[in-house]
Amino acid sequence: MTTSENNTGYVSTAEGINLDQLKTLIEKHIIAPHWQFLGWPHSVELLDPDQQINPDCDEGQVFNPNSELRWRRRGQTYDVLLLSIYSDQTGLTPLAEDWTVQEHNAQFYPRTETRFPKGLGYQEKGLDIGQRYFIDSTTAYVQFIALRVNHDSQ
Repeated sequence: MTTSENNTGYVSTAEGINLDQLKTLIEKHIIAPHWQFLGWPHSVELLDPDQQINPDCDEGQVFNPNSELRWRRRGQTYDVLLLSIYSDQTGLTPLAEDWTVQEHNAQFYPRTETRFPKGLGYQEKGLDIGQRYFIDSTTAYVQFIALRVNHDSQ
């Protein structure tokens, strides 16, 4: 287990935004290189840093070494959650004030995992990920776990 350099995390949200606003938030908060995990009821896709971001899916996340931005479609709008080690929350509403982060190694599901019936080609893509735990400093509970790209896998 390691902690981030400043041991502080930032969690923020946005609700009811349109697709253009979602794209703007991604461009603002998730700098390249980044990875995308996109989901639909029938499939999931893991897209590497060379792929252009197209968040027009039911739910997804974009992540890099510093931040993860998640979204879920609600009809014609999207709800967003940003988990970051940076305090810039432009365009978002902070969720609580006092977050501590811990960083851990992560492992992918094995190829036999039925959660992804069409498979997920992470090994061929060379993705090395970790997890960042966002802990409410008041209660000491882990409230969120974000994916992060290990710095050496980009």
